[in-house]
Amino acid sequence: MTTVVPAYIARTQLGSLLKEISQKRSRFIITKSGKPTAVLLNAQDFDDILEELDPVLQKSLKTASKEHRAGKSVTLKDYLKERLTRRAG
Repeated sequence: MTTVVPAYIARTQLGSLLKEISQKRSRFIITKSGKPTAVLLNAQDFDDILEELDPVLQKSLKTASKEHRAGKSVTLKDYLKERLTRRAG
């Protein structure tokens, strides 16, 4: 859940906001003079966002999507079967 919080509230209630972020994975948009200026969120959510923005990952996802549309994808079941066959052989 994302909640908009004025900067002066965030400043005085930081401990409570951090507790809610930790326990409920809440997110807060911090505003100053009514305009969004910052976001307060769980560290894991931040890491996930950074990972999604990674250019190498984006390229890999685009390649995988093209291969899937071209019929070059494999089901998980078939992939695991192939891996087991390789290990046994």
